[in-house]
Parts: sequence; C-alpha cells; structure tokens
Amino acid sequence: MDLGVLFSDIVYLIAAYFFAQKILEGLSENAYIKYIASGVFILMGILSIVKKQAPQKGKAIDVDSLDTPTEVDSIIFHKKTYLTYFLKGIGLNSINPGVLVYWIAACTTATEELKIPKEQLIYYFIATLGTMFFIDFLKIHYASKLKNKLTPRALKNISIIVGIVLIFFGVVVAFKDI
Repeated sequence: MDLGVLFSDIVYLIAAYFFAQKILEGLSENAYIKYIASGVFILMGILSIVKKQAPQKGKAIDVDSLDTPTEVDSIIFHKKTYLTYFLKGIGLNSINPGVLVYWIAACTTATEELKIPKEQLIYYFIATLGTMFFIDFLKIHYASKLKNKLTPRALKNISIIVGIVLIFFGVVVAFKDI
C-alpha cells in the first residue's frame, strides 16, 4: 500500500508543480479564498474537538465455519494482494484533498519562498518524497504497537489537540498575506 501512496504522491507532485504558479496567481487575485480556507480549518478544528467518539464493537466470527484455502487459492490470493494494496494506496491518497494541498504548498514554497532553482528542485522533491516514505514506514511499524495504547480517552485527547492545531492554522491563514 505504501508504494501506491508513493506513486500517487509523485503524480500529485508533478501536477502541483505545473499548476502551482496558476494557483498562486488565482489566490493573489481573489483574497477572499484565504478566508474561506481559514474558515474551513477553523470549522474542522471545532468539529474535531466536539465530535463524539462512537464506541467500537467487535463482530463475532465463527472460525469453524470458514473454509480452509487450498494452495492454489493461497497463491492467487497473494498475487492479488500486492496489486490490491498498491491500488488501495493510490485510492486512499487520491481521495484525501490534503495531499494535493500539501504538494501545492510544497511546490509554491520551494519555488517562491525558498527560491530553489529549477534544476535543483528534483533533489528537493526526491528528499521530500524519501522522507515521507520513511515516515510512512515508521507509522506502519509503530501502528501495531500503539493499537493497544489508544484508548477512547487517548483518542479524544488526540482529537482535541488536532482540533486546536487546526484552529491555530485557520487563524494564521486568515491573517497571513498571500
């Protein structure tokens, strides 16, 4: 799945690179867009703080009624699994609008604020993709270890922290000049 996410990130990066300048021009001409974005951040932050966590209930499965897979079924399943994980990674990354926003912000920051020359941008983005790929592996590794520690109370505290961060960024966006 991680390779699918990486592939999707590369596609988003290329698209963002070619459209970042046009998006910046549109944002500078329409200043009200930053207030809409700010409002979305603040609203998401408030919803993150006040939402109720639904209790998770496990579903009982009768293990005895399951069929035992044959060796052929096992081979077919594994061949489909790698492609399925790859496609799921692309799909999950594609439905997340934050990914595109991130890559647009990364492209505009690299070209406009950091003033990285075009011939050196490839190294910047390779380092960025490599770092994200490494962090994704760390998330996968530690997710299984954190699963037992994530109690409903801990999840609520994390939601509150995320909400506060989103509200903070919403206020920063509202008062920052584009």
